[in-house]
Amino acid sequence: MTSVRHSVRAILFDGDDVVLFRRLRPGREPYWITPGGGVEPTDASPEAALRRELDEELGATTGPALHVFTLVEPGRLSMVFACRLVSLDLSRRSGPEFLEPDIGLHQVRRVRPEEVRTLPMVPPELGEFISANAATLPALLDAATYAPGRYRPVVDVHLLLIDGGGLTDGRAPTDGRGPTDGGALTDSKVLTESRVPTDGGKVLLGRRRGTGYADGEWQIMPSGHLEEGESVVDTAVREAREELGVEVDDCEVVHVMHHRNAGGTARIGIFLVARSITGTPVNAEPHKCAELAWFPLDRLPERTVPYARAGIEAVRRALAATPPALPATLPALPAAADAAGADAADAELLAGAAGAAGVDAAGAALVASRPPILSLHGWDVPDSADLAAEAVRAGFEEVTVCLLGRLDDAVLVLSDDETDRLPATVVRPGEGVAAALARLAPVGEVTFAGADDYVSPRGLAGRRLAFSARLTETPEGMVPLPAGSLGRLPYGEGVFVRRASSGLLYDLSGR
Repeated sequence: MTSVRHSVRAILFDGDDVVLFRRLRPGREPYWITPGGGVEPTDASPEAALRRELDEELGATTGPALHVFTLVEPGRLSMVFACRLVSLDLSRRSGPEFLEPDIGLHQVRRVRPEEVRTLPMVPPELGEFISANAATLPALLDAATYAPGRYRPVVDVHLLLIDGGGLTDGRAPTDGRGPTDGGALTDSKVLTESRVPTDGGKVLLGRRRGTGYADGEWQIMPSGHLEEGESVVDTAVREAREELGVEVDDCEVVHVMHHRNAGGTARIGIFLVARSITGTPVNAEPHKCAELAWFPLDRLPERTVPYARAGIEAVRRALAATPPALPATLPALPAAADAAGADAADAELLAGAAGAAGVDAAGAALVASRPPILSLHGWDVPDSADLAAEAVRAGFEEVTVCLLGRLDDAVLVLSDDETDRLPATVVRPGEGVAAALARLAPVGEVTFAGADDYVSPRGLAGRRLAFSARLTETPEGMVPLPAGSLGRLPYGEGVFVRRASSGLLYDLSGR
């Protein structure tokens, strides 16, 4: 029986290009190959073999790896994966083929995928596949590499069940029953009071578990993603039924928030309140929720998801500012118009809008002074503590920091014969982000410049955090990039440099 050797190959994208090796061997014409090699008995899976090979051959880490092609040759079966480069450090090369000069050279080259078929690729079928799928492969990787919130924000729908009565604090057991503080909603139909809840009002929260994000922290219950074909009200009704076993009606949007996690993804949050609730809330999804509890609107538990806390506070302010006698909705008013500083035209517009809604001038002034229905959260530059906390909240097993050190307006990099790279290091257990950065270079004040996610050679989910800082001297081994050039940086690191150079960091100043 003929044995078959198993190997893995990487179609490694760096921006719009593919990273290839140009092989130079004594007595042979130059040829081109993709990174990769044989699967070893110690490899846990073909993907693990791929990540080991990329580390050995390029000192590279990547994002998700997609199996896109299987190449069958006599005596060999090769699984081909597509992935995007995150970092590249040729000083970490450790494969035997790079330690024996008589084997020849592996020159790192970047090539447009549609041009790969014109090269003497080995095997040629792989080159043809890369060029034939020059547009398809990046699209597949975009879907896998970037969380949905990167470019198409997730819409989260949060329904606040608010009780204005004098409930006492209480926690629910974890066996699927509802809150046991004696103030839970009854089995009969309950109409939550149309009046604005007082500061004594309470909101129902659930403590997350088994979700992979913010487990152990408190979140609004019910909450969920808007699904195709649903209105936000449909989502609120569905989530209330699925998560709490109650029926809700007369749901009203009270606040909209555009939020971004520190170093992570953006999303749109829609916050509603229900005026009519039927049934008693129970923990209907105990695999996702450890317990339910009522908490005062103005005294939430310390471990509340920051985004949820900001949303609840916005809703509390909005409800407290809404006079009970006013209609639930009014015509939209210009954001610049307020009761204290509106000019004559604004005042006339306010009066007209109020008159159309049947509200007198005093009521119109109250409406104009209400908190805005739209807010931004998480769009200021996050500090290192926020970034580290969010990485833990999101379940990352490893955090890497890289430094955009500037000296006399030049970015300092580590350089070798074929590539440039930003200095980077993995944050050690028990070490803070600032301490890890200090191991790279003496830095003072730093500014967050961006983040991306990767999978380490050991298969750990990691997040890389980039920081910009001005240096007073050139650290040993670093050299400046040429003015106006990104040198030979990997695409992702070039994005960090461009963002920092243009001032487009994570704040909104100057926009």
